[in-house]
Amino acid sequence: MQNEIKNEVNVFSPNGQVQTPGWSRKAVFNLDKSLLKNRFNLHESDSYMIADDRVSIYLSVAEDGINSTVTAIVADHVTGTIDSRTLKKYMSFGRLDMPASSKNGDVTFTDARVGMNFSNTALKRYIRCEFVNFCKEKNLYINIMLEDTTQESLNVLIPIKNNKKGFYLKRFMPAMKASGIVRCGGAEYNLSADTCRAFLDWQRYSVKEKMCYHALYSDTVIDGRQFSLCLAGGIGDPSHGSENCYFLDGTVHKFASVKADGNEDRPDKPWRFTAGSSAMELVFRPEIKSGHLMCRKCGSKMIIFGKLTGYINRIDEEKISLDAVPAHLEFSMV
Repeated sequence: MQNEIKNEVNVFSPNGQVQTPGWSRKAVFNLDKSLLKNRFNLHESDSYMIADDRVSIYLSVAEDGINSTVTAIVADHVTGTIDSRTLKKYMSFGRLDMPASSKNGDVTFTDARVGMNFSNTALKRYIRCEFVNFCKEKNLYINIMLEDTTQESLNVLIPIKNNKKGFYLKRFMPAMKASGIVRCGGAEYNLSADTCRAFLDWQRYSVKEKMCYHALYSDTVIDGRQFSLCLAGGIGDPSHGSENCYFLDGTVHKFASVKADGNEDRPDKPWRFTAGSSAMELVFRPEIKSGHLMCRKCGSKMIIFGKLTGYINRIDEEKISLDAVPAHLEFSMV
């Protein structure tokens, strides 16, 4: 049974074991990294997706054990061009010092080619990036401001089976207004808060065995109403709280369980997502522009851009109809 947590709780007990798994509408899970037995088993990542009708920008900074990585993807949905790069810094040994909370703290990755900074103030978030020789001799420049528009987010703590100290902690923070500028080679994208949305995918986890993680995301406006979707899984035991949910006008609604049907080895093929007997039925179809699949593999992660069609039935309320709604799929080994 899903366990909704309404007050602040600690991820670990004093002996370092995971306690109080479940989900919340607020960032209530306090992560004390000093209680981790082996800090080099900890994976930490902050990932943003910023998108409007023309362009999708995926940015991620991650620290995985002793190494750290930075990823940038710029997908132009008009021309069908995708530029991307992932750089890894070996033997960084936690020098990024990523924050234990999604509510505050900055994240910065720098080396000779790239400087990427995620700044979090009391009122707004800022993304700044300068990437020399980013892709195909193009330079990348980003300066974006993000503004929160909702009071709720999806926060979930999932324990790992047969590992009392293993955990997966996530915050999905959708529906941020994005404004600013992105330059990639000769292309320039002026982002307006009226038409551009962004979300944060904040993850911290410690697992011993390799797992295949998958996630479907959408963050858009349908018939004048803010709509966001997160259908994800593959890590740990989600019986107390899963990542599966949707947002409508800033309020989160949970799915008890979701079934995903597709082939990870065929990124060009559709995926079907269902919940309950008729609570939800969605089909994700990959986007193809100028004969090219809008898909990119960066490191261990595959990102596929596409469209969603289908419906979500709400009890005693009008159902949500999705007609070619922008979305993207992620696959990764963790």
